[in-house]
Amino acid sequence: MLRLLLACALAAPLAANAASPGELTLLVMDPLAAPLSCPCVEGYAQRDYDQLGVYLAEKLDRPVKVVFAESFQKALERDDCDAIDIVVGKDSVARADAKALGMKVTALARLTGKDGSTTQTGLIVVRSADPAKKASDLKGYRILFGPAECSEKHAAPLALLESAGVAVPPPAERETTSACSDGACKIIEWGDSERAAAVISSYAAPLLEGCGTIKKGDLRVVAETAPVPFVTALASDRLDAAQQERLRTALLDMASDPKLIIALETLTGFVPIEEHATQTKSEPQASADWPQFMGPDRNGRAPWLPDRLPESPPIVWQQPLLRSGLGGLAATQHHVVLGDRDAANAMDVFRSFEAGTGEPLWTVEYPAPGLLDYDNAPRATPLIADDKVYLLGAFGDLTCADLASGAVLWQTNLRRDFLAEEELVWGTCSSPLLVGDMLIVHTGATQFNLVALEAETGLLVWQAAGAGLAYASICEATFAGVHQVIAYDKTSLRGFDPDSGAELWRLDPPQPGDFNVPTPQQLGDRLLVVTENNGARLYDFDETGRIVPEPAAQTMALRSDTATPIVAAGRVFGAADKLLCLDPAAGFKTLYQGRDRAVRGFAPMLATDDRLLILGHGGELLLVDPRSDKLNVLSRARLFEDSEQADLYCYPALVGTRLFVRGERSVVCVELGDGVNHRVTESTETDVRGTADGRG
Repeated sequence: MLRLLLACALAAPLAANAASPGELTLLVMDPLAAPLSCPCVEGYAQRDYDQLGVYLAEKLDRPVKVVFAESFQKALERDDCDAIDIVVGKDSVARADAKALGMKVTALARLTGKDGSTTQTGLIVVRSADPAKKASDLKGYRILFGPAECSEKHAAPLALLESAGVAVPPPAERETTSACSDGACKIIEWGDSERAAAVISSYAAPLLEGCGTIKKGDLRVVAETAPVPFVTALASDRLDAAQQERLRTALLDMASDPKLIIALETLTGFVPIEEHATQTKSEPQASADWPQFMGPDRNGRAPWLPDRLPESPPIVWQQPLLRSGLGGLAATQHHVVLGDRDAANAMDVFRSFEAGTGEPLWTVEYPAPGLLDYDNAPRATPLIADDKVYLLGAFGDLTCADLASGAVLWQTNLRRDFLAEEELVWGTCSSPLLVGDMLIVHTGATQFNLVALEAETGLLVWQAAGAGLAYASICEATFAGVHQVIAYDKTSLRGFDPDSGAELWRLDPPQPGDFNVPTPQQLGDRLLVVTENNGARLYDFDETGRIVPEPAAQTMALRSDTATPIVAAGRVFGAADKLLCLDPAAGFKTLYQGRDRAVRGFAPMLATDDRLLILGHGGELLLVDPRSDKLNVLSRARLFEDSEQADLYCYPALVGTRLFVRGERSVVCVELGDGVNHRVTESTETDVRGTADGRG
């Protein structure tokens, strides 16, 4: 215990110093590592990480000591473990442990399984004789979850059950078991005396039966959660940015070592992750809220999409709006927020609806006179953060309101207060970004072009000068270990230090005159940029985190003037009067250009690596296979009768299995779960073949 207390006390000072040139400690928490599992299933859960230690020692030119433990705490209580440099383990558990000790960790790469997947799911199981067939049948059941730090057994099933209409107890009353085997055995032991279900990890399922914990056919899977990250390699901040990058390179190069591939029971070794430098923070839930522009990570990535759309997607609720609009929706499991105007078109009116029923909850309205191209409704998507929501109107009015009541907490006008003088033609469009406790907003002014405000008060923290108004939303990313905010002004794209506002780099495009509307996207350790005059470009970053001006790849095939591209199955998809599919790994080779009546100049998209959901012309939904080498529309559905000839410019929001979409004069909630769910599996025949003990 003394060792643990010392580790906690020293965590902050250690963060300021890189690890010494001596021995590195690799903590292995992977539940499929041989010392943490059992040899019950041949060729499974016997990963040999000692071989990885030897490999890393050679690549890094430093001794590497391999320590096996189920937690940071247990590792630091050992006599042979004074500190932790590298961690390989379950993503959510490693992050939770690091946070508990005040340690900062950076995710570097993810380990593929034998099937090539880097994710796991939670399986909700019942006894085979139980009448439940699907998640919605579990109403009134006693449900045993896993520990809170195991996202596949806690956050993910909670989201799934809530989306299925199953009430779950508050945290203080929620029942949990530490091991998958505990929950499985309990519901078998209870038998007919208790209507009960348990949540187990998908990776552990093969071990339950193999270890003899349960008999074949004892349990049956009734639902499967959305996928969450599984085994991740992380570095503590005892390693500086250069050392972390060297480690990351070594991990990715492991794919060329066949002996290691066999030893770690992996298909392709470690692979890059889209956010390879994420500081310790709460892991998004599997069925995460859609709290801002393009979702939790501003990239359109969804935790779940159906295999097929229902033939006639059920409209759960529909509410009228007074004006058409350009701004997207933000949504949680309880609130849907969007911008509207009043009947006289003289006031901004932000509306909140109850997500489950569509009941109007509140409005925030204020005078906002003027005349803009494409009407006057708000363009920016609201931003929901904890108990607050941030609302930005087209004329620069920025409001922080209480999410529950709509009470205004503070309000400012960006153009007035920061001296923007440029003529407002298309309005203030860039959706605000929350970074820590700061709200980053684009004003279009000269001296105060990009500003950071205290999210709690609206007071100015820092400002950065720039050249006029741009329309893309602000984003954040980490390149070469350097966390940065990325934003356009009228003429250039720039990176900023989020703490000080200092400009880190500036990129001026070869051809001037872009309107700078599509939002840049992080693609691994590169930045994807698309504009009308300069096409699609992929940029590298140097070791200092600054952009390399010459593109690593580029193409003029994709020249979106407004639509932000999206990444699915390693491919880039963009709308420009057709659907373009590009391969960034092959220099932006065009894989196909698919034409469809619903894909015009703008088409908002949501994606997983298995499905691409497109909101097309007139409110027609298209579900596309992103892995196909031609445009393969799997199913389609029309949502609005009054919008058949309308171009809809509003990004939808997805929470659980419900899609929230704005039409010309209404907002609808659509249930997509009546189709065949890609991740929510309902089965009456699936046996559980598998769980290991511990936090797996």
